[in-house]
Amino acid sequence: MIESLIKKYLKKYKQDLMPAALVIAGIILLLQIIIPQFGGILEVREEIETQAKTNDGLRSSINALNAVNDAQLDSDYTLVLSALPPSKSIGAIYNALSLTALSSNVAIGSLNLQVGSIYELEEDPRQRKVDGVPFLNLLVRVNGNSSADATRFAQLLYQALPLVEINSIAATSSDGRYDVDFFFKPINTKSFQAQTQIQPLNTAQQQLLTTLRSWEK
Repeated sequence: MIESLIKKYLKKYKQDLMPAALVIAGIILLLQIIIPQFGGILEVREEIETQAKTNDGLRSSINALNAVNDAQLDSDYTLVLSALPPSKSIGAIYNALSLTALSSNVAIGSLNLQVGSIYELEEDPRQRKVDGVPFLNLLVRVNGNSSADATRFAQLLYQALPLVEINSIAATSSDGRYDVDFFFKPINTKSFQAQTQIQPLNTAQQQLLTTLRSWEK
């Protein structure tokens, strides 16, 4: 009975039901297939644009590197690392102090620093920094023939590499005492990305390298 009624109803309204069925099928097709594909197309387009920017950055970086002399680039890189070592370099600090003492006609009497912080592998959140650059603090004592030698030691130490800052000076006729900060700069390799563009050094940066090179001993 019910089946016959359904068949009779379908036969009677067949012409009306067909367009409705097509509309419903079209909506299902739109929701299930076409719209998701549009989303995928947008994602692909974003990936293409990102890759295009990456390629542009790489080409720009390659052009900048090709314009630089390899020997000059190596020299500049070595100079920068000597000014700001990537780690706490006690050897570099002692070498700077020794050369400065030799040029000042004084002898290093003693060096005092926080030994516990020298060999730490993990960064100490309490570590002292200046403008984001960490440093090692030393108390340096030198022995000389006159106060002029102690003064000259301080003057030359300002131009030593690694970069140094003298916080205080106490000098007598025969020795000098200095509170000194030696700076270093760990290299953050995580900050480098494929999109990072290498730019040629500007005039101020070139001038800074020239100044640092004049301080090399």
